[in-house]
Amino acid sequence: MGEKESGGDAGEAQRERILRAAALVMAERGFDAARMRDVARGAGVSIGLLQHYFDTRDLLFREAFEWSIGELIARWRKGASAEPDPWRRFELLVRELADDPDLQRRCATWTEFCASAARRPELRDGVRRAHQDWRDLVLGIAESGVAAGKFVPVVPTDVAVRSVLAAVDGCDMAVASGSGMGAEGYAAVILATARSVLGVRD
Repeated sequence: MGEKESGGDAGEAQRERILRAAALVMAERGFDAARMRDVARGAGVSIGLLQHYFDTRDLLFREAFEWSIGELIARWRKGASAEPDPWRRFELLVRELADDPDLQRRCATWTEFCASAARRPELRDGVRRAHQDWRDLVLGIAESGVAAGKFVPVVPTDVAVRSVLAAVDGCDMAVASGSGMGAEGYAAVILATARSVLGVRD
């Protein structure tokens, strides 16, 4: 399969390729039905090399879960960059999510992770961490908007933020289920929800 074990950056790149492939397999099959041979095929390596990096199947998929969440959080943070205007910053954050060329796969992966965490306690910390990081990002934007007098929330700020999070989760499920929601609909629903509950002043 053209695999070659090596250290340093090449070894890290190969490990990341395996984790990415494992996350894709989990999105398609679920945590319990995911198989190492499907990961090996997707990553272009042998099962023996998988076992070089990961002693067991469960370890591989747990680490793939954590890696995928870390990548998701990094994307969120990139979206909420140094833009000073709070509403524009939120728009950039939403566009970073919506314009993902693998939007359907990402939404399916996240939805599957949440479902797997409901069955497997060892996965719950990762999901909680992702929700907390996402909440902190949105809450920071909301609080800066309120402080600047640009947001006048129609409900307590924490409730407004939770409403936005619920809209994101709902849109993720809609995209993952193949309901027909695409990137524009995804962004439009989240932005409209946020604008409404945060009381954004034009």
